[in-house]
Amino acid sequence: MTSWDWLKRQLGSALPSMTAAERVQVLTLVDQGAATGDQPLLSVLVAAGDPAMAQAFQQVALHFGLAVPEDTEGLSDVIAADTEHAHRFWRGK
Repeated sequence: MTSWDWLKRQLGSALPSMTAAERVQVLTLVDQGAATGDQPLLSVLVAAGDPAMAQAFQQVALHFGLAVPEDTEGLSDVIAADTEHAHRFWRGK
């Protein structure tokens, strides 16, 4: 898991200040390869590490036609399950 603030600290000026919409766009670009296969969306790791990014994850998932709950509790459950899936997927590689 990670957070947008952690990414900013690690990348410094390589990650400029962005609006919420620009962050969604970046996460969508990162997830393009994952969305076509059995891979979990990597943007879930940002949402799991930073609850303020849950809506960004939701928007990315919807962009790829994935069903995600609109309610906070349901979305949190999906984020938790998808985070576990991401960990299992990448451990197996």
